[in-house]
Amino acid sequence: MNEKTTDIYDLTIIGGGSAGLVLAVAGAKLGKKTALVEKHRIGGDCLWTGCVPSKALLKAAKVANYIRNAEKYGITTAETKPQWQKVIEYVRSTQHVIEKEHDNPERFREMGVDVIFGEGHFESRDTFVVEDSENEQTRTLKSKKFVISTGSRPLAPPIPGLESCDYLDSENVWELEVLPQRLLVVGAGPIGIELGQAFHRLGARVTIAQRSGRILTKEDVDVSEKMLNYLISDGIDIRLNTNITKIEKQRDGVNVSFSGLQRTSTNDNQEQVYDKILIAAGRAPNVEGLELEKIGVKVEKKGIVVNGQLQTHVKNIYAAGDVIGHYLFTHVAAFQAQLLVRNFLLPFSKKINYSVVPWTTFCDPEVARCGLTEAEAREKYGDVDVFTLDQADVDRAVAEGETHGFSKVIASKWRGKILGVHLVGANAGEVIHEYVLAMQEGIPLRKLSGMIHVYPTYSTSAWRVAAKWLSEGTLVQTLRKLTGSG
Repeated sequence: MNEKTTDIYDLTIIGGGSAGLVLAVAGAKLGKKTALVEKHRIGGDCLWTGCVPSKALLKAAKVANYIRNAEKYGITTAETKPQWQKVIEYVRSTQHVIEKEHDNPERFREMGVDVIFGEGHFESRDTFVVEDSENEQTRTLKSKKFVISTGSRPLAPPIPGLESCDYLDSENVWELEVLPQRLLVVGAGPIGIELGQAFHRLGARVTIAQRSGRILTKEDVDVSEKMLNYLISDGIDIRLNTNITKIEKQRDGVNVSFSGLQRTSTNDNQEQVYDKILIAAGRAPNVEGLELEKIGVKVEKKGIVVNGQLQTHVKNIYAAGDVIGHYLFTHVAAFQAQLLVRNFLLPFSKKINYSVVPWTTFCDPEVARCGLTEAEAREKYGDVDVFTLDQADVDRAVAEGETHGFSKVIASKWRGKILGVHLVGANAGEVIHEYVLAMQEGIPLRKLSGMIHVYPTYSTSAWRVAAKWLSEGTLVQTLRKLTGSG
């Protein structure tokens, strides 16, 4: 790469994931000269190693589970064994459709974005140098504003012997050409639970090892306990309060030594042999090579330090997405990018507001959350009202045989202001959005109970929970006592 060029931009985005793409489109449509630098592929973790492939895999696993349990619906079928190669072909096909339709570099170039593939670093606070791998030239990008949205990567825990066993993580697992018959998943967060259940349903014997005493530790305790029971009854071996002390590569697989085991299944062996190990134990920000320290951008363990406007310690450099370590979700990255667009355009900068952030773990049944857990709500507000509804009380769930789960809503005692929502059940990731809107706009349960819901839908669960405020809420109960009707 001998040829060197210098270009001047209004906005330069480093990283072509969710946040970067939102910003690139906005910059181009608003007539700003915009550059998007991506070292690998447009679409980021979400398209290539996260949201899209995992949801496609989960769908295939759910279909396999439906076939396995077809007699429940009165359908007799000869059980067919999942074919991993065809499953992974399906997963890749969904990625290519989305890449072609939405994340094709030429689509952004047609909008006016200068898409540059290659690695680069900051030379100064207004200069970024990138080795353009497509055009084989060194390009110097001078820009009024920079946004760093380089994402994150899987983090491997310090387990003796791990590096010797050719372990899997959420990035390289999609390169598997053969389904491992014995799989150990390290970590029981959303990634570990989703992939662990999917591999189990596709035919692997799965063990999930978790250092703490419960799975899905960011969820409400009731949610964690319910999902633990479901996964164990599904046949997954889950080991809590468990440390992995040693890993040894052997001829017949990988020998793993455990300690501190809390048994949650019939298997309590302190040593076990697996074909593959899948690490799902946290993530680290992608900041290496950017030379941020040279220009005064502060970086901590969880990511780049930003203020409420997502601005770094350098006033013309901003950051968004996983690289700042706040809520590692695609939708939050897009939300952050939208705030940046607003602040770049309008005066009086607005601060990011994380008070209403929903998320979903796409296991089966799904787990969706927005707001505070019961413990967090009681710590912050003291007494609160808690309303629950079993999924078996939702007629649509009964009709479809999807009765695993429940709804749990935490509300303020008197007004019925929604403080937290926790859903376990089919389509929980869709149902949660009615609550999200209510929380965003300050709509109390009283008003939700007066809204017409289509019957029979899963969303009637929200209406049923809201109606409980009228019969079980503190305000209504107090009024009944005062009027003598309670």
